Amino acid sequence: MKRGRLTEWLWAPIVAVQFLTRIPIRGVPDWAYEDNASRGKSFVFYPAVGVIVGAVGASIATLAYALHLPSTACAILALVSTAMVTGALHEDGLADVADGLGPHNRDDALKAMRDSRIGSFGTIAIWALLSLKVVAISSVQPMSLFKAIIAAHVLSRWSSLPLSIALPYAQSTPGLGAKMAAALSVKFVLLATVLTVALVLATLGPVAAMRCGLIAVVITFLTGPFYRSKFGGITGDCLGATNQIVEAAILFTAVL
Repeated sequence: MKRGRLTEWLWAPIVAVQFLTRIPIRGVPDWAYEDNASRGKSFVFYPAVGVIVGAVGASIATLAYALHLPSTACAILALVSTAMVTGALHEDGLADVADGLGPHNRDDALKAMRDSRIGSFGTIAIWALLSLKVVAISSVQPMSLFKAIIAAHVLSRWSSLPLSIALPYAQSTPGLGAKMAAALSVKFVLLATVLTVALVLATLGPVAAMRCGLIAVVITFLTGPFYRSKFGGITGDCLGATNQIVEAAILFTAVL
């Protein structure tokens, strides 16, 4: 297919799916990944990828409930299925950020985040996060579970976009955060926000959507200054950490 603006927009959601998940997709042209203009368009569809991931987890949980499994088992199966779809990309980011909280020196903190091994702080963070999400999912009424999980995944993926455009990249070597910052523009963030609002409204209705959206915005804009203070900016791990915090918060909102 000859490249053009329309072609870039047609490839954009596919690039977003392949970038954020382990779903195998073949035939994507190299320029769709490498060119900033093309990659920037794919970020608009990040919230829509949340619908796909959330639908997998929600479907597994719903099926487990239909088989009369305990609610805790339903929640665990939902989390395992979504982690398999994403390759635990965001959970890994949370663990790395937690490990970076130990050192007081900024350079040491960034070095700890680059370490492929998970330390004590990272292990505790993952355990706490998964435990909280299991409690939340198992406490949501089955009739509301599908909507709650999808909304949580949509809003959590939106959170990466304003952070990426508002904060500098902290690591010296290019990574996910640097690629996003280079490709993003205010226009793409606004388009992604409009899509997020539409998806959450369609999923939850106006009142619940307003509550969940407000929580996602507050968490996103609270974690940003913290990352700047602690690390000097953001990294891809920071985006994953905020993603997970937002997801857990939305799930608990569904409980309440």
